[in-house]
Amino acid sequence: MKRSYIWLVSLMLLGVLVFGFWSVYARASSAENALEAAYQRGFYNLLEHVNNINLLISKSEVTSSDEQRIMLLTTIWHQSEGARNSLASMPLGNRDMTNIQKFFAQLGDFSYRIAEKLVKKQDVTDDDWAKMREFRKNVQSLNQELRRLQDDVSAGKIRWQDRPDGLFSTRTVKGMGDSLETLDQKLKKQAPTITYDGPFSDHVESPTVKGVTGKRINEREALEIADRVVNKITKKNLKAEIAGRTKGNIPAYTIEFRGEEKQVPDIIMDVSEIGGHVIWFLNTREIERSKVAIKQAVDNAKVFLESMNYKDFEATGSLRENNTITVSFVPKDGDVLLYPDFIKVEVALDTGEIVGFNALAYLTFHTERNLPKPRLTEEEVREKFREGLRVERIRMALIPDEALNEKLCYEADVRLNSDRFLVYINAENGNEEQILKVVETDKGTMTM
Repeated sequence: MKRSYIWLVSLMLLGVLVFGFWSVYARASSAENALEAAYQRGFYNLLEHVNNINLLISKSEVTSSDEQRIMLLTTIWHQSEGARNSLASMPLGNRDMTNIQKFFAQLGDFSYRIAEKLVKKQDVTDDDWAKMREFRKNVQSLNQELRRLQDDVSAGKIRWQDRPDGLFSTRTVKGMGDSLETLDQKLKKQAPTITYDGPFSDHVESPTVKGVTGKRINEREALEIADRVVNKITKKNLKAEIAGRTKGNIPAYTIEFRGEEKQVPDIIMDVSEIGGHVIWFLNTREIERSKVAIKQAVDNAKVFLESMNYKDFEATGSLRENNTITVSFVPKDGDVLLYPDFIKVEVALDTGEIVGFNALAYLTFHTERNLPKPRLTEEEVREKFREGLRVERIRMALIPDEALNEKLCYEADVRLNSDRFLVYINAENGNEEQILKVVETDKGTMTM
């Protein structure tokens, strides 16, 4: 009897273990199937988009009709966005697909720019078409590579996911993610540098630094500069050390300030290697509840900015968050606001002290400019607004477009019923360059 009971319990335990294993296996298998389905759907959609783009570019080179070209080029733009979305939908984990994403972004945007030129009856240059031919060459190569990957999947040389070749095998068959990552790096070497008037142009992603001037400084000089700035914003006795060097558009020394026996730095700062400009700093201290009035905080920010030798700046907006307020300032050239050259200053609302500073945009774009003279008068700009809009203020401003081209504009502060807008009218040709809606929130004034 006892032996039968033991056998019965053993069988029940075995049944539970088998059921548990089956349940885990079923869930794992279901998850694996879902991942494979996502891979397949994304991959085949990507392949279809690339094939369509290849065909559309070839048609755009053959047609003699501008109307046809406009339709073809805008379709290339849509297909390029579709290719980016297909790539993004694939479960690639932390694999970097930056180059393929950038390639499709540039292709779509560049196609749209040419279509826009044709709509406006502007000249499309031989250089524009040469760039499209370069794009087509790369699309053809990409199309061939993707079809090769498709054949390798069919032949079992590549699987949708990295996994062992069998239950007891140690050999791993290469997955699609790794294959696409290899293709991404290959495209980086093959694709040309594309410079044009668009937000994805290479010159926009790596703008030329204009505001960094002076001689190269060493670590000791960087520490001295940083120490002088820190003495303006805190009375704490902090020890400074070089934490490393920052590469990028503006190479810099990264400097950390910390108190005795502290692991986390109190203040972090970047000082440029050329000229010793303070690029940014941040005070990491915890900020208590707000006590300081907003006007006082803005005044404190302006006083600090002037102490850093940034004169004749105007506050243009603020954002209140986590018991701090970040104030945006732009310099002026006469009566013209220079929006590309903005600087941000962050003020703690518990004590009113400066806890953050960022002059990266200023150091990147600031330069001596020869601003054009407006061809339109303020009265002519006012006449452009339809009846029902109330123009409350007009002033001059220099603004950047998506391609970082600077345009002298009239900034018109207008109201439509209770809604507020900033409308930018080109001062040279009267074109409406940009419209921003101004939204007042409890955190501050934002534009969108």
